[in-house]
Amino acid sequence: MHVSGGPRNSSPGTLNKLFFDAIEKFNKPDALQYKKDGSYHPISSRELGDRARQVALGLRDLGVQRGDRVAILSETRPEWAIVDYACLTAGLTDVPVYPTLPAEQIPYIVNDAGAVAIFTSTPEQAAKIAQIRAQLKTIRHVIGFGATKQPGEDFTLAELQARGAKADSPQRATEYKREALSVKPDDLATLIYTSGTTGEPKGVMLSHDNIYSNVLASAAAIPFGGNDTSLSFLPLSHIFARMADHYLMLHTGTSIAYAESMDTIAINLSEVRPTLVLSVPRVFEKLFARVLDNALAGGAIKKNIFFWARGVAERWAKE
Repeated sequence: MHVSGGPRNSSPGTLNKLFFDAIEKFNKPDALQYKKDGSYHPISSRELGDRARQVALGLRDLGVQRGDRVAILSETRPEWAIVDYACLTAGLTDVPVYPTLPAEQIPYIVNDAGAVAIFTSTPEQAAKIAQIRAQLKTIRHVIGFGATKQPGEDFTLAELQARGAKADSPQRATEYKREALSVKPDDLATLIYTSGTTGEPKGVMLSHDNIYSNVLASAAAIPFGGNDTSLSFLPLSHIFARMADHYLMLHTGTSIAYAESMDTIAINLSEVRPTLVLSVPRVFEKLFARVLDNALAGGAIKKNIFFWARGVAERWAKE
């Protein structure tokens, strides 16, 4: 089966429509995959939809209103995706914060965006927010991804979802979807702060259709099969990973398996055996260097096989 994203000149759309369409169209048992206790576990399309809805309802129960900004301080992981879809479908604008930033660089971004809540992924990220909480002028809620609440966190993601589940019902789910689909293509989807210019980071304002149109154009250009698997490891705080390794994969029915970290990519590749990997050159350079080191340390036979294979690949690349 060939999955097409449609023509490049398709009408404007929203990431919310993309989300609901993909959940209903593919209904995958493994829309997302994450590693725990030594093996990969699936999150189905239905579970992804339910969790996103209940987190969205939980945010609403906390008083977070349509149009508010919500920050995400997290490495790439399934909770990032769930919270992103929850924010989008709740009519919120999410603000990714690079997880590698030191604590002292976070207040400017959060305050400039006017974020009313922030999600933290690990005890280390929670500790950063605890350290600077007094400087975060607009933050009312800190929600952690961990199983237990860390110092400085007000709730865990599970507790927030439980609040939403209490408010959930078939009627509320219908209202939630109707409200989510009332978001307009020109509505602000995300604020991405970049350090690519001098001075303080600049918040790049991206609408739903900014990203939606790129997803459709990419899906039309790449021959997805509808049963692909990708390994996701690039930071979702960057727009390339956000568009290509997040929305595009969902839109094309590709199962997204999350690497444990940037240091375990080689191991996770052998475990997941993805059919697709999207990356930047630097990551491939590091993988190549590791393969080369192993080959050079492995004796004459391994060295000869490696250099023969590299020669074949270089000839193919020239043809």
